[in-house]
Amino acid sequence: MTRKLVWVEQQRFRGWGCAECAWVFNPSGAPTGKSLDEAKRNFELQRDKEFTLHVCADQPRAKNEGTKHEVKQDWEKLYRAAIIEPDRSKVLQRVEVAEGAILERSRSLSSSPANSGKEQEAITRALHILSLLRAKAGD
Repeated sequence: MTRKLVWVEQQRFRGWGCAECAWVFNPSGAPTGKSLDEAKRNFELQRDKEFTLHVCADQPRAKNEGTKHEVKQDWEKLYRAAIIEPDRSKVLQRVEVAEGAILERSRSLSSSPANSGKEQEAITRALHILSLLRAKAGD
């Protein structure tokens, strides 16, 4: 059977995964790029590379729909969901949800003694890309 990259929507996870096993795309950071198109292109390249490299035999079998997929929803996942949302009617809602999660995380980082400058930079880039996406969706 040929494996396929598919969109997965479950109660606690929304993103790309393998149709043959429980592998899901979980990038190490927020997509980067100087424009929304470049960030999308970089995201897709990373996703496709990791999908190609994964080995189904090393993963558990695909979970049935009734099984909850325990994946933490953090600001980066919500951000990625917003920038890859194919349905234009849902883009603004996804942008708002992602922005809320990003701002909440930014506040918690600013009050933390172990402030992560690298994550703050990623947050700044993500907010910029979301502002571009918001403007494009409003066209």
